Amino acid sequence: MKTRIVKRNYVNADGESLLYLHVTKNYQRERIPLDIYVPASLWDPKKARLKPDTTKARDINLILDNVDSKITGIRTMFRLAEKQLSLEKFIQEFRNSIPRMDFLAFMEYQLGQEKKLLKSGTVRRHKAVLNKLRRWRDTIYFTELDEALLTKIKVHFKSLGNDSTTIESNMSVIKKYINAAARAGIRLPITGDDIKVGSTRGHRTDLKAAEIKKIHELFFSPFINQRYRLTAGYFLFSCFTGLRISDVKQLKRKQLDEQNFFFVSVKTGKRQWVTISEKLRKIIEEDERLFVQMPTNEEMNRVLKKIATLCGIDKNISFHVARHSFATNFLRMGGKVQDLQKILGHSKISETMIYVHIVESEACEKIKIMDNLW
Repeated sequence: MKTRIVKRNYVNADGESLLYLHVTKNYQRERIPLDIYVPASLWDPKKARLKPDTTKARDINLILDNVDSKITGIRTMFRLAEKQLSLEKFIQEFRNSIPRMDFLAFMEYQLGQEKKLLKSGTVRRHKAVLNKLRRWRDTIYFTELDEALLTKIKVHFKSLGNDSTTIESNMSVIKKYINAAARAGIRLPITGDDIKVGSTRGHRTDLKAAEIKKIHELFFSPFINQRYRLTAGYFLFSCFTGLRISDVKQLKRKQLDEQNFFFVSVKTGKRQWVTISEKLRKIIEEDERLFVQMPTNEEMNRVLKKIATLCGIDKNISFHVARHSFATNFLRMGGKVQDLQKILGHSKISETMIYVHIVESEACEKIKIMDNLW
């Protein structure tokens, strides 16, 4: 592969011409504009630099030295990684400047590249992991990414208060970007296969009917903080429908005027129907801000923890607990698991059966009433 910096023949009104990088390989040629303008009369085509020794010339020549260094860096990286450097890959590397030293910079770059392909919730989750890592270190070099460092990263996540499920979820994100780095030709002390991610399913916290009733009473109380009321309204809506927060956030108030409405699930892409029950209608009508104003996910989860404290509920509540609560209470009330599968939009009945097992385990606990036999 051959590269050279050349000046465009066209001269603008200021007497300057645009510089290009010419790249040729196997009779293919590409021309990349460098967005650098130089005085046409002072350009030395043999040296590919400006001729007079002036401050401006030295500054421009220094920039061109950096261009040459960048080209050398790309060639070196591919040679060390024992990867074939095609014309297409060279242009991609030159234009995009993939970070090849700092893993955190690479994560940020790669996330920016994939942002439009990922769901908003996934982008937020990956950004959260990146921010957690940056709270620990400003830079993590690829050369130090080994099993010992990954163990230290887990310890850091634990120090932030993350439970085992969250830590494993964080590690799955890190594994994704390590695999992406390997595909980009970056050499690493480990591979994605070396990272064993544990279960990310975790314990499914749910609220019993009496606990939901406490939040329901707080929602209708005239003394409730209005910020709390809005979050409580959305949470109760999910408790009575089983909708994920991503689906709740896409709904508009005018959709809820009908007795039945449909939506397309953000996560699954499936078309789902919802029927507005009598209790649900009263909740919607109680606060006209519902499905007009929408707090962030983080704000609602913070407020829900305060609501739980106010209601005397000793459980770690997030918005997703509402979906679990709907599922378990639906079964407790005698609902069929096949119907629950359709309502929740599960592709496989095995996903829904998890809630059946939760309810069944509660029934097994009732054997303890035999302790009152005498």
